[in-house]
Amino acid sequence: MSEEGRPGEERGSEVVRASSQFLGHGVTFAVSVALFGWVGFKIGTRIGAESLLLILGMLLGGAAGFYNLYAHVVIRPREEQGREDGDEN
Repeated sequence: MSEEGRPGEERGSEVVRASSQFLGHGVTFAVSVALFGWVGFKIGTRIGAESLLLILGMLLGGAAGFYNLYAHVVIRPREEQGREDGDEN
């Protein structure tokens, strides 16, 4: 067999790796919203404000999930690039 099929396989595996990384970020965001919403609901049932604390919990979870997503997608690559630029000097 020829070696011509290998570059396509390597590119395909790179696409799968990148896709799985961002899929993981999406799942983390969704779990954060769901978990904080559930905790807000459970606390709300104890004090009689289920709806309010459910919504507040989901908003807090969305904010925490968004910050985590932003940190992984924007902040960390900038820091890594800064370290690489600093190593060259």
